[in-house]
Amino acid sequence: MFETRDRSMKPSNSILSALRIQHSEFMPFCLQWVLGTFLGFFLSLLFVEVGEKAELGAIEGIVGGAIIGLMQTLAFSQWLPLAWLWMLANAIAWGLLGLSDFGAIGWYAPTTDLLGIRLTDGAMFGAIAGLWLGIWQWLILRKYLFDAWRWILVNLGSWSLALAVGWGLGGILRAITNLFVSEVIGLAITWTIVSSTTGLALTGLMSQTLIYYRKFGKARFIE
Repeated sequence: MFETRDRSMKPSNSILSALRIQHSEFMPFCLQWVLGTFLGFFLSLLFVEVGEKAELGAIEGIVGGAIIGLMQTLAFSQWLPLAWLWMLANAIAWGLLGLSDFGAIGWYAPTTDLLGIRLTDGAMFGAIAGLWLGIWQWLILRKYLFDAWRWILVNLGSWSLALAVGWGLGGILRAITNLFVSEVIGLAITWTIVSSTTGLALTGLMSQTLIYYRKFGKARFIE
C-alpha cells in the first residue's frame, strides 16, 4: 500500500529531544491532547452554532477546524516542527468538508429522529469524514512518526464510532427532553470519543517511533 524505506539523516533538535523522552512522559501529552480537543470543541461553539446540515458551510468548517486545530497544536508545539501547519491542515480539511455535500459534520445534527438511520448514517458519514481528516493530518505526521499511515485508519474508525454514538444519544435525549441542546450534548460525546481514541493512538505512535529511533539510531520516513 505504501512503499517504505529507511534514510539515514540527522533529525532536527526538536525531534531528537522528543524521541529521547521516557515513555511515561507521553501520557501528559495524551491528556493535553484529549482536554485540548474537547475544550476546542466548546470554544468553537462561541463562533459556530450547532444546527442542521444546510445551516453550516465552508466558513463554519474553517473556523471550527482552526480552533480545534489550534488547541491540538498547543499540545504538539513542544515536539513537532512547524506545528502551525497542523492547524492549517485542519482548517483546510474542515473547510472543504463544509463546502462539500457532507458539510461541517462535527457541528451539525441530522434532521431525522429515527435511531436506526442516525446510527447507520453516523457510522458511514463519520468514516468518510475520518478518512478525509486522517489523510490531511497524515501529510503532517508522516515525516515524524513511524508507520504514520495508521493514523488514517485510526481517524476512520474513531469518527465512525463517535458520530454514530453521538448522533444516536443526541437523538434519544432530544426525544426525551424535546430540547435541541440534546444534539449539542450528543456532539460533545462525539468529540469526547474522538479525542480519547486519537489521543491514545497518537501516544502509541509516538512511543513506537521512540522505540525505533533507540533501536536504529535514525528516523523512519514513509513515502
